[in-house]
Amino acid sequence: MADMNVTELGNTLSFLGLDQAEAAQLLGVAPRTLRRWLLEGEEIPGPAIAALRAWRAMHVRNLNWKPDMQSLFDDDQDQIARHRRHMVVLDEAMARVEQRGGPQARWVVDLAKNSAICGPYEVSFYRLKSDGGFSLASYRRRDDIPADIEKDRPFLEDAAFCIGKSIVRAQRAVPALKEAARYTRENSDAFVTDGPKSLTPIQKAKRKEEIEALADKIDELAAEASTNKGSYAQFEAILAKLHTAGFFLTMPLVSAVAKAMD
Repeated sequence: MADMNVTELGNTLSFLGLDQAEAAQLLGVAPRTLRRWLLEGEEIPGPAIAALRAWRAMHVRNLNWKPDMQSLFDDDQDQIARHRRHMVVLDEAMARVEQRGGPQARWVVDLAKNSAICGPYEVSFYRLKSDGGFSLASYRRRDDIPADIEKDRPFLEDAAFCIGKSIVRAQRAVPALKEAARYTRENSDAFVTDGPKSLTPIQKAKRKEEIEALADKIDELAAEASTNKGSYAQFEAILAKLHTAGFFLTMPLVSAVAKAMD
């Protein structure tokens, strides 16, 4: 592993938003040790370098890389160390997938069941207490062929990559959809009508109810997105009905959903 110099260390801590005390706790070293690395250029051990670079890579992927808050609050160094090693292994697996040009097959990830399936392969995983973290739990083949971890390792790495992507997608899509639903519901009376003839109070109330019902549909899509289900095409179908009703979401809201559900 290439050495890490003082500049890279400082830049990495800044990129991750870590002060020296936080970084020392996460790395399992004394604060004075970290200060020697930063101020005196003392050689940084390989495991610390691997962890720092893994955290940065996971941060770029928008995946959570920190241990759960309880472990940090209790300063549970055993749990923090296990999480640190897990992040390094997970980063290495995802990096290999990226070097291969992405997953070679599409894994169907169900965040509600904590499972991912691709043909005869099935992987289960569990969500870590840290928001967005996960760890592979078990692997089996559903075609009665004995599982071979070494032979099937690329498939398992693809699974980890797809699970991570699905978690990021859900974390972005849910708030974007909920914000679109909130805006729609709160502005349901701000619709336009065609022609010079105005609507009667009863017609206006009915149109408002129709728009609010479509806001409910967006909320339902957000619930689906939380388990990695639902699609932008479904959102577009709701948008079309809103347009028919004379209601238009702002472009930033539409763009946020489109980006999140891409």
